[in-house]
Amino acid sequence: MKNYLIQLLDYELWANLRVINALDSVDNPPARAIAVMGHVLAAQHVWYGRIAHESVFVSIWEEIPVSWMIETAERQHRQVVSYVDGLTEEQLNQSISYVNSKGIPFQDRRLDMLTQMSHHAAYHRGQVVQLIRPMLSEAPVTDYIVWKRGG
Repeated sequence: MKNYLIQLLDYELWANLRVINALDSVDNPPARAIAVMGHVLAAQHVWYGRIAHESVFVSIWEEIPVSWMIETAERQHRQVVSYVDGLTEEQLNQSISYVNSKGIPFQDRRLDMLTQMSHHAAYHRGQVVQLIRPMLSEAPVTDYIVWKRGG
């Protein structure tokens, strides 16, 4: 399972970078597109903090300039992959307690939290692409199967 999760994380980075590069190629991208992609990256950081029991000093709607997004995505990818690689299968299936951004306590398995990170990002990447599609000659394709086939 751990190798599969790392594969999903690798796909997620690839997809995030495609959308960030498309966003960066647009003159005057919509503020909402920038905010949503920033949300993807900030939320990933917040989820990592929950999973790793580390303090995080960003909100889930943190403003991130487009010029910082690639570095942010790559840094977070390295951090999460390193963390997952160090876990045992048993640790992946352990439930951990955390508090969400509204202060509500939850307990979920690490595996489910990592899966949430991936699915949440996919949902919002679609929103970003929809917002910038009219400004692009070709919208980025971020399908998992495209990445799996060699992207």
